[in-house]
Amino acid sequence: MGEKKLEQIAHPFTIYQEFFDNFNSRHTRSSYEIDIRHFLTWAHEELNLASYDDLERSHIIKYRNWLQEAGGRSGQPCAPKTVARKLAALSSYSDFLVETSVLEFNPVSSIKRPRRDVVSPTNALSGEQVRELLLAIPMDTPAGILHRALLMMFFTTGLRKSEILNLKYKDYREINEYRVLEFVGKGGKIGQKVLHPECIETLDLYIENMEKLSRKLDREDWLFQPSHNPTNPDRLNKPLNPKTINEIIDNYARKIGLNFKVTPHSARATFIGELLEQGVDIYAVAREVNHSSVKTTQEYDKRKKKLSDSPVFKLKF
Repeated sequence: MGEKKLEQIAHPFTIYQEFFDNFNSRHTRSSYEIDIRHFLTWAHEELNLASYDDLERSHIIKYRNWLQEAGGRSGQPCAPKTVARKLAALSSYSDFLVETSVLEFNPVSSIKRPRRDVVSPTNALSGEQVRELLLAIPMDTPAGILHRALLMMFFTTGLRKSEILNLKYKDYREINEYRVLEFVGKGGKIGQKVLHPECIETLDLYIENMEKLSRKLDREDWLFQPSHNPTNPDRLNKPLNPKTINEIIDNYARKIGLNFKVTPHSARATFIGELLEQGVDIYAVAREVNHSSVKTTQEYDKRKKKLSDSPVFKLKF
């Protein structure tokens, strides 16, 4: 098929936009549509299918097997989590098609899915590396003050990139004696996050600096705004570009000599791993980072299992 992506190739299947519109998150809508278009294009190109009526369970099995063998980048196998995600999206879409009488049954429902094992775990940082990273940020420029507040937010909250970028100033508030953030999480769920004292300090410094720059934040303003906008210098009250976040973190990681890929998700992995290492109950950590299953949280557990930690020693017969 050349270098053209599967989801970009034309196929005869009708795409029912109503299904995607039902999701609150723009990211979720986009991800589901990419996965579903990917399958429909594959089904048309590889199996010559042209109608939902032609779909059979055997076709889904062939698609799953292809993903596991050569459906990834450059013909490599897809990661188990990717295969499971694509089948979950396709199953959800098929349920919708059954409800709307487009399909008679869901051909995905009984398909065996791979275990969601992590093939290449997210690179987490040590506590010392996080401290070194934060100290590498200059605090004598508006950009540096923004970067410090931003990275402190990532490493001390465990929030996802989209959750931080979509914060408004009104979401930063005080409840009793606690400073908290109210955010929109995965699936449109509203959550609250208690802030670490150092995070509060850097965030307040950033807000004060915005006021010094005659950019005092109002309730409906974006909390984190770019320090400059080359294309439109007067339009600064806007959320940061997601790619900019990756570039900021990558820049400081290289600056302190880290020889592995550091991303916003690395900060989330670091947050989870450090809490687990400090002995915080894994169920409490799962709730803190809004994991729907504790199995997801376990993937970030970097603690070494020691024989001396065996629960057998808790027995008091």
